[in-house]
Amino acid sequence: MTREGRRRGALRAAWLAFGWFWGSWSALIPEVKRTTGVDDESLGFLLLAVPLCALPAMILSGRAYDRRGGAVLSGGLIAMGGLAPVLGGAGDVLFLAACLAMLGAASGVVDVALNSATVAANARSGRNFVQSAQAMFPVAGVVASVVVAAGRELGAPPWALLGTATLFLVAAAVSLATTGAAAASAPRPKEGSAPVGQRQVLVLLGVTVALALLVENAVQQWSSNRMEFELDAAPGLASLAPGVFALCMSAGRLYAQRTADATALVPTLRTCALVTGCGLLIAAWAPSPLVALAGFALTGLGLAPAAPALFTSADRAVPENVRGRAISMVSTIGYSGYFLGPVAVGLSSSIGGLSAGFTVLAVIALLLLVPTLWLRGPAAGTAP
Repeated sequence: MTREGRRRGALRAAWLAFGWFWGSWSALIPEVKRTTGVDDESLGFLLLAVPLCALPAMILSGRAYDRRGGAVLSGGLIAMGGLAPVLGGAGDVLFLAACLAMLGAASGVVDVALNSATVAANARSGRNFVQSAQAMFPVAGVVASVVVAAGRELGAPPWALLGTATLFLVAAAVSLATTGAAAASAPRPKEGSAPVGQRQVLVLLGVTVALALLVENAVQQWSSNRMEFELDAAPGLASLAPGVFALCMSAGRLYAQRTADATALVPTLRTCALVTGCGLLIAAWAPSPLVALAGFALTGLGLAPAAPALFTSADRAVPENVRGRAISMVSTIGYSGYFLGPVAVGLSSSIGGLSAGFTVLAVIALLLLVPTLWLRGPAAGTAP
């Protein structure tokens, strides 16, 4: 294997480790709710600690990554690994909130650094890479959710189930360090920033990413609750909901990778909006757990290509010497969607149940159609 091949392999491993953690955590949320005794609305605000602390970390980590590269990414992965078993053992609400805040900061660093390294590898090799690399995230989520589902049925403690993520995160950090994958990013940006017109495109792309991530995070956080607490699914089956969603996200991204040369961003977003909206409505009003599961699967297929295509379009919209800052801007704006996802579902479900919450998400998914009216030029070209 060539040096560049080893670097791409290390980046895929990092996406796998990142996905394993979030897949495990999402499948364990019903157990955390049961342990802490909080209601849906309170749980929504607890989960808000993650994006609340991730955003400032993302703002700072973009410039830090340009200067230190792999050290920033590896440090974030190791920090997440250290927090994993602690989160699994948290039973006190205040302690859980503090752990989620620290998790948000570490995850924010990893998000910006990993996206920057992946987009740089895509441009460096001249091969379509972003969709396939980010497809590793939901693949790991699928496997993790199955492991957690089996572990819950067998009575394994949550700290042990989440602790498996520590091994993957630390191994990924070591792999990145030994291959130099994260350090081999885009050239350090010159002083200054993207021209005004380019900044406007980046802001629009960032807002669109925010809509996609809002829906994605909300489904990951609340799908198992919809299955277990409203449709009376067994704990094992309920824990599979985030995994089925993640599996279909992976399949959608791998399919988008194969058809990349013929798939432009604007048609991709239109398809994402319509298919995702239909899937969410099915999940919202399903009469049985299996029908809801089918709705979550359709949602994953529809939403999958959106975020990777938008990130690479951001890279194409700016010169190479401002790539790092461009990805940081889009990531920071996009991650703000994580603020609203859990809270929107939590608040609307307090009024009309999780059926109302997922109906609200369906409306939000259809808003992905709106930015297509303004996306033009390089940013709307072929989406990787």
